[in-house]
Amino acid sequence: METYRDHESSSHYQGSPKNMKDSCQQHLYQFIQIQMQDGSVYQGMLHSYDDEKMYVIMPNQNVQQAQASQAGQNRFFPFFGPFGLFGFPFFGIRAFGPFFPFWW
Repeated sequence: METYRDHESSSHYQGSPKNMKDSCQQHLYQFIQIQMQDGSVYQGMLHSYDDEKMYVIMPNQNVQQAQASQAGQNRFFPFFGPFGLFGFPFFGIRAFGPFFPFWW
């Protein structure tokens, strides 16, 4: 039986920035999980990447605060809703790979 740890170690990025870019190309527009050097973990959809960062669409943690401060005001991009595009520098990423939510 495959465990989470077996799946985690077999599919996550490890290595040089060249390998990171290759892994990004392989997982573009897919749900991924990122583990940072400080131990924090994020899940979202890999939107794009460049030579230094990967960009992930994920829920904005400050949505309730933003909605409270913008009460009665129009937002410029309402189609993004409660999501944001966040950049993660390659040097700060310990590992990343596909993420399969429980509903997937």
